[in-house]
Amino acid sequence: MGKFSMHDDIKLKETSLGGGSYLWDSGVYKTIVDMAYFDQSKGGAHSLNVTLLGEDGKKLKQTIWFTNRKEEVHFVNQKGEKDYLPGYTLVNNLALIITGEDINEAFDKSEKKMVNVYDFNEKKEKPTEKSVATSLLGKQIKAAVLKQTVNKRVNDGSGTYVDSAETRDENQLKEFYFPDSDLTVVEKAKDATEALMMPKWAERNTGKTLNRVKEVTGSTSAAAKPAGKKLFN
Repeated sequence: MGKFSMHDDIKLKETSLGGGSYLWDSGVYKTIVDMAYFDQSKGGAHSLNVTLLGEDGKKLKQTIWFTNRKEEVHFVNQKGEKDYLPGYTLVNNLALIITGEDINEAFDKSEKKMVNVYDFNEKKEKPTEKSVATSLLGKQIKAAVLKQTVNKRVNDGSGTYVDSAETRDENQLKEFYFPDSDLTVVEKAKDATEALMMPKWAERNTGKTLNRVKEVTGSTSAAAKPAGKKLFN
């Protein structure tokens, strides 16, 4: 079993219906995987960096963290049970829908290629060698995209990024569906003939913007908040 393979003792579950690229309105979109490459933070966490191409030519770029810093794809919930990390469920569903194999296979079959990646020091994109998930490229996928308003993250002066009182809109990928049937991975595994989750998600979220802004007081502002731990570094 590869380090990103699915575990026999963890069940696949539906995702919640939920409440640097062109901003998309909330909704379900037919897309093509324009780019997908693996990366790893300095702290050890792994990500899949996905670029989706919509039917209108717009691109949506997302960095999906699918392991923790110990390279684990799961966590232990409040019931003491193992659950997949939300990011792992998302990238794994992407791989399962497109290839029929889990994300570990896409990782094992990845190829080193030059990809334009944003360099924060030079403040521009530059060609960088990355492990590209070539088995996913050019394939169709339906994606649930959420538009949400969040606090802007700013450097507090020590290298740690914290919430500020300023806000911004961003997109978050919430789920992937089979492009021909709208089924989720779980529905497909149960031999469902009718998609239920996708229409419910679309009805609940299409055209809406989720407000996830947190109140920032003087004691927790970027200037005053003490340095904290980074989630992915």
